[in-house]
Amino acid sequence: MKARLGIQWCAGFAILATLWGIANIAAAQETSQTPKVWASQELKWEHDKTLTSVQSVLLWGDPQKGEHAMLRKFPAGYAPPPHKHPAAERVVVVAGTIVVRYAGSAEKRLGPGSYSEIPANMEHAVKCAEEAECVFVLASPGPFAIMPVTSK
Repeated sequence: MKARLGIQWCAGFAILATLWGIANIAAAQETSQTPKVWASQELKWEHDKTLTSVQSVLLWGDPQKGEHAMLRKFPAGYAPPPHKHPAAERVVVVAGTIVVRYAGSAEKRLGPGSYSEIPANMEHAVKCAEEAECVFVLASPGPFAIMPVTSK
């Protein structure tokens, strides 16, 4: 099991590195002058202030002000309520399986290496499948906020 998770992490980070390499070429952005090189055991996971079951590691940027990326971790079976965000949400699954449904769509299961992009202000729901915790990279071009949607 641990070997498979290690392979999933490697595959996820390889995909992430490719995506961010392309993004950095396509759009000039201010970069830190300090290198960030973290082994997985060095990551400092913090509990989310809104969704206390969720943990995050900020990779770059400022989620309160604008463009950013973070690792997020959901416990197995966890599902926040349906919601939307003020900016696009781009996700690369690193480990586990995330089930995604956006307004007007059927559910779709996304395993390691999968990609999802939900436009700003689009209602969607996500769930970590029951089998294992989910780890994913979430990147956004704007501030991050979870805006619950009410049932109609």
